[in-house]
Amino acid sequence: MRNNHRRNLALLVAFCSCYSLLAPVQSQHIETVPASPSFHALYERNVDLLCRSDKPFDHCQVQLPGPSSIAYDVDSLPGGVKRIGDGSRGECGVRLSTITSERFGKFVCKLTISGEQHEATIELRQLVAPRTTDLKISKYTTLVDGGIRANQMLKARCTSRMGLPASNLTWFLDGKPIDESLLKPVQITTEMQDQKNLETIQQEVNMYVTPEQNGLVLECVVNHPAFRTEQRSSIPLNIKFAPEEIPHIHIDELPASGSATVNITIHANPQPITRWTVNGRLIKEGESIDIYQAYIPRPTSSKGDYRVLLKNNDCTKERATLYTLEATNVLGTQTYIIKAVRVDDAGTEVIRNDDYNYHDDGNGSTFWLISVWTFFCSVMATRLL
Repeated sequence: MRNNHRRNLALLVAFCSCYSLLAPVQSQHIETVPASPSFHALYERNVDLLCRSDKPFDHCQVQLPGPSSIAYDVDSLPGGVKRIGDGSRGECGVRLSTITSERFGKFVCKLTISGEQHEATIELRQLVAPRTTDLKISKYTTLVDGGIRANQMLKARCTSRMGLPASNLTWFLDGKPIDESLLKPVQITTEMQDQKNLETIQQEVNMYVTPEQNGLVLECVVNHPAFRTEQRSSIPLNIKFAPEEIPHIHIDELPASGSATVNITIHANPQPITRWTVNGRLIKEGESIDIYQAYIPRPTSSKGDYRVLLKNNDCTKERATLYTLEATNVLGTQTYIIKAVRVDDAGTEVIRNDDYNYHDDGNGSTFWLISVWTFFCSVMATRLL
């Protein structure tokens, strides 16, 4: 008996569920176009305010925005106001020929549907352009030599003040949208001014800056309906860092005669001061010693790349195979070991026995000495770098 009761109850529930799917939904929702609130400029022309129900209505009255609370029948509107909308489709609204200072406020439509009255509201607010965008770096950011020290968390804040509605903020790094995970939630505050609740929006980006980001541009773009074009505020990232290491620098061996130039590109900011050491000679940038001439580093990009040149004016006298370059700026010093070696067409070092004045006793001593020399240079380079 109990099982039959449960079966009958289940059939009843299933029947009710099917009936609810087939039965028409009796809704009396009223939609407004535009949605409330709606922002408009002073003296803007031909502003449409429309209410729309999902059923045809019997009667429609409207209360115009402004100080008056008079309800007008849509067939008897005052001057400067025109009826719009198709009543058979549940539409009722007005077109304001001009927005004046007295036309800001609430527009109310009152629809009578099946003997019941329903209301919808659109609040008209004055469009106010925000002030100039403010983009600042946090005062807790570590600065050095007029730039931002590398390898720290950079916090920057973009603010658009006193506008209606609140502006829309978008962040870019070197023209590409910033990862959303780097952005803090938007903050919006309201302040009364000239009898208007003006809105200020601000947002912060937190990003870890490295030498690789030197020269990139951090940008905050502000869009607002009162702007003809978007506002852009930017901060070029002048990231400061010591000269970076370059492990295992190999260059092709110098020619047997004529002149040749050792050409090395290093990464640093600010520009480093350099000096070379070749076979016991110390040659500072801008100096000439014996057959060698050291040039002052020249920037090759805006991101901290510098070309450092050492010229050998007479390779007949000397063809050094080992060079030491030291680069120093306010953030540190880096030492580079450069080996001049013979390479094949693919750029791979060619092991050779013929050009070294090592003694071969027939037991592989020459190869052993070269291997020890290579090991010694590698260890020295590792310690110095």
